[in-house]
Amino acid sequence: MTASTSTDPVRRPGTLLRARPLAPRLRPDHAGAAYRVFYQGVGHDGRGRLVTGSVFVPEGTAPADGWPVVGYAHGTTGLSDRTAPSRTGLLRLERAHIAAWLASGYAVTATDYEGLATPGPHPYFNGEAVADDVIDIVRAARQLDHPLSRRWLVAGFSQGGHAALFTALVATDYAPELDFLGTVALAPPVHLVRVIATRTSDAAAAVCPFVPIVLAGLRTRHPEFAHDFLTDRGASLVDLAERVSLVEMFRATRAVTNHETGMTDLTRHATVARVLDECRVPIARLDRPVFLGAAGADEIVPPAVVHDFADALAAAGSTVELTTYPDANHGTVLTAAQPDATRWAAAVAGHSPAPVTPSPRFDLLDATGDGYLCRDDYEVFALRLVQSFGHPPRSAAAMAVRSAYRALWRALAAESDTDDDGRVGKSEFLAWAGRATHTRFDETLRPLATAVLALVDTDGTGVVERAEFLALTTRCGLPEDAASALFASLDADHLGTVEVDEVIRATKDFCLDPRPDRPGHWLFGRF
Repeated sequence: MTASTSTDPVRRPGTLLRARPLAPRLRPDHAGAAYRVFYQGVGHDGRGRLVTGSVFVPEGTAPADGWPVVGYAHGTTGLSDRTAPSRTGLLRLERAHIAAWLASGYAVTATDYEGLATPGPHPYFNGEAVADDVIDIVRAARQLDHPLSRRWLVAGFSQGGHAALFTALVATDYAPELDFLGTVALAPPVHLVRVIATRTSDAAAAVCPFVPIVLAGLRTRHPEFAHDFLTDRGASLVDLAERVSLVEMFRATRAVTNHETGMTDLTRHATVARVLDECRVPIARLDRPVFLGAAGADEIVPPAVVHDFADALAAAGSTVELTTYPDANHGTVLTAAQPDATRWAAAVAGHSPAPVTPSPRFDLLDATGDGYLCRDDYEVFALRLVQSFGHPPRSAAAMAVRSAYRALWRALAAESDTDDDGRVGKSEFLAWAGRATHTRFDETLRPLATAVLALVDTDGTGVVERAEFLALTTRCGLPEDAASALFASLDADHLGTVEVDEVIRATKDFCLDPRPDRPGHWLFGRF
């Protein structure tokens, strides 16, 4: 089956480019139709990328509004093109897991992720880069000749659980034409520093096959990432990981110890810890519910990592259901969790919670909703901001915004985190805001204001004109009349533009004088 392709020079993400029947040996049970699809994606570098994947349609007659969709994010298969599931098939346990979704009446889309079976490297454990791959294949599948509903949820295992949680951060804003229902994440390695620390703590233990794959995969994100702490044998394993499948890595690492490879206590190396920490899933108040499955006998992801993540996610205000399967290992959690995951999905399939209305000032800044300002509040806000304006998360414009938000967090923490616990409570924030002198507003906020305004300064004038500003604010959900009032409040010199200095003044007002008649109240209390 071939879909018609757009003649536009720039195709929209999620455009179906072509589709063909999947080989029978790669089809899971209960699939009435199965396709290998090629669709338009966005690469981790911000440029358009060809992405492949599989689409499975259930047997039988679709509901009146079409089959609801599970966007499945697969676990690690390897880094080479020949390990793409649409080319070689999913692992046995994952194929059975997808078959169960099909039997329950869901169509399933399964992206290969960018860089697997298509040009360019695969950004391994770069959740922000593959989240759009997961979403865009749902868009592409709806262009096939099958009735698929707008309603969809994401489900992922292992690396795919990590990708699914990043998808949850952006899904509703990235694809507003779809009805996103929630997230299933099984054995997700949400905190790679802890996972790798656990797997490399014993010098005499055999090398965990995921460790060299992680080290090799991180070269995509950090080409300068050096492995000079590895022995020759360790370096050869990392090189091998770029070329072989996960199954082959299991064989290659079975009789090799951490000590022999130089991989003992990997996270003691500051560079390794820093790079792994960038892969951590941020804690946020998610706008849709989450089902988390942990394996009690997991030999890859310690269940405590998933438990702590679930607690933090719930404390942030997310709706979380966590189930631990005591006898399951990293692979068999797919089977153990399936009945609970499908029950949970059925419960949420017809329900989309209303958006949470933010409280003013501190509560508005507290994106995670846990009563504290912390690094993740700023990470999540910046990521959602650039995604909502259509900028890939690692484009130059996006990275300028994200870097500036990180700098803003560091500046705030340095002045207000009086107990040095790495977060700012409401009392600490209000005490900081109540101090008479704040001399670093310009120094700290100018890079941020410049970067954010650049997102919408489409004509490159260096200022945001009224039409650009209204497009920005209404895109963020502010009613047009409120957006016009906000523009008038910010445009202090009545020149019909908003400039960096005016945003800085409004931000200072918000922190020091947030009265309802001040621009800062509008900028943060309403917008």
